[in-house]
Amino acid sequence: MQTSRRKFVQLSGLLASGWAGSASWAWASNDPARPAEAGQQVPDAIHTLVDYCLNTRYEALPAEVATATRIQILDTVAVALPALGADGIKQLHAWSRETGGKPESFILGTNIRLPAEKAARLNASMAAALEYDDTYEPSLLHASCVTVPVALAVADYVGGVDGKELIAAVATGTDAACRLSRAGSPGVSPFIVGWDPTPMYGYLAAALVAGRLMGLTREQMVAAVGLAYHQLSGNAQASIDGTHAKRLGAGFAAYGGVMSARLAKHGVFGSYHVLEGVKGLFKQYHGGKYSKEALLGGLGSSFAGVDIAPKPYPCCRGGHVAIDGILELVNANNIRPADVEGVTIYSPPAEMMLLGAPLEKKQNPRTIVEAQFSNPWMVAVAIQDREVGLRHFSPEALQRADLRALARRMVTVEDRSLVRPDGGPGFVRLEIRARGRTYARQVKYAKGDPNNPMSADEYKKKVLECTDAAGMKRGQATRLVQRIQNLEAEADVSALNAAMAIV
Repeated sequence: MQTSRRKFVQLSGLLASGWAGSASWAWASNDPARPAEAGQQVPDAIHTLVDYCLNTRYEALPAEVATATRIQILDTVAVALPALGADGIKQLHAWSRETGGKPESFILGTNIRLPAEKAARLNASMAAALEYDDTYEPSLLHASCVTVPVALAVADYVGGVDGKELIAAVATGTDAACRLSRAGSPGVSPFIVGWDPTPMYGYLAAALVAGRLMGLTREQMVAAVGLAYHQLSGNAQASIDGTHAKRLGAGFAAYGGVMSARLAKHGVFGSYHVLEGVKGLFKQYHGGKYSKEALLGGLGSSFAGVDIAPKPYPCCRGGHVAIDGILELVNANNIRPADVEGVTIYSPPAEMMLLGAPLEKKQNPRTIVEAQFSNPWMVAVAIQDREVGLRHFSPEALQRADLRALARRMVTVEDRSLVRPDGGPGFVRLEIRARGRTYARQVKYAKGDPNNPMSADEYKKKVLECTDAAGMKRGQATRLVQRIQNLEAEADVSALNAAMAIV
């Protein structure tokens, strides 16, 4: 999580290389934020996080943090744009427009406005729906699909929010979400504990981002987070069952956080012992098991956002090691689909529960969400087409006889030795039997992980795949990328939101 010159160079190359035009950056200061005076006592750790999110200015962000945040904003917008017609999302879209309300904030990719909290809910759900959203791997959290849509919707609502302020709000809100998610039940996968960390901590992060951009006072911000805590929810069952609820969790959190900030601004107050109270988050949801060092250590000088991994494939992050490994095996050994007699996928307990069992269901996904959470499906796609993209998680793909037959040749096995020691998606070991031989490979870090970053060309391919799927012309897509690359130059983010409307 510590910043470094090497990581800054990698991030800058990821964002800028391969696109027409260039971005120029200016940094006023690299001094870390100081959210509270030394020795100052606060009644609950949430007050420290509130001070941090309210008071950290853009000029205090290290250069690589600002760069990482721009990448997260671009990535989130890109993966949201093609999702408006996805199952679960199209129904939410229709219902949101049917129920209406004051036109305050844009639906991403359109010229249609909804009340800010409704727009945030729909846009965040869109960002999560295609399983292409980035991941904070230590806690399996998808922070950007909440913080970025909230920031864009609230910027529309309040008006006059410039690019620097947007970056600072997203950077600090995302950092707070990541800190919260890794502090609870440290060292244990949230899916083993039973929570889905994205909606769970997304409620609090959404209130922090919205509250800052709405200009809340410290007391109002604490009130907003307290109100958000009263709504906080999110469990892993939606992912295990492969339902539309998985797509909507980020949206529920975004709505709850924005609504909480609006209520707090009008004088409504919530709990102020949100994290460490007798029934605060860490005691109520984690049985008192939490790390204050993980929550507050290095606050203002160490930022989790630089370790967030963009996804190269539109499916559960836990399965990406299997995709990478099988692609390496079939390409290195020229293994054709007809050669494959069977594949054994060894995974640690959390990934086995989420992606490998029950085997018959994972071999025969009936819905797109089930396919997004199936290691047998992901591996079969990679073997058959030697790539994994949006087209492989569609009604048409689910009907392909070749993919369904190949998926039935996959076997999943639990292996506790593959648990990742530092937390996050576990390792994978693959054995593919073909042409009378067994080819094996173990993969520790998926493409996109800070230990195995995506190249600029790979990232460009992803962004264009998304904008193409959304029906955005290449010229408009390139101009949008250039504006986000140079986000500091935006005088009013509302104009950027308007420019996203697909024409």
